[in-house]
Amino acid sequence: MSLEISIALFSYLLGVIIQWLGFREKLREFDEYINFPIVWAAKVVTMVGCFLKALTWPYSLILDNELI
Repeated sequence: MSLEISIALFSYLLGVIIQWLGFREKLREFDEYINFPIVWAAKVVTMVGCFLKALTWPYSLILDNELI
């Protein structure tokens, strides 16, 4: 694997990790009521949504830019 691809992959994965850590606060809201099945299901759905949002962080960064 070339050096440029390695650097790009590392930067992307670092961005995913940073985004995921930012979303963890949103997931902690559910921890108090996790013993209810509907709350558990809502947490799983929110977790999947946050994970997908973390994977697409470059696109959200571009789309949220008001200069374009």
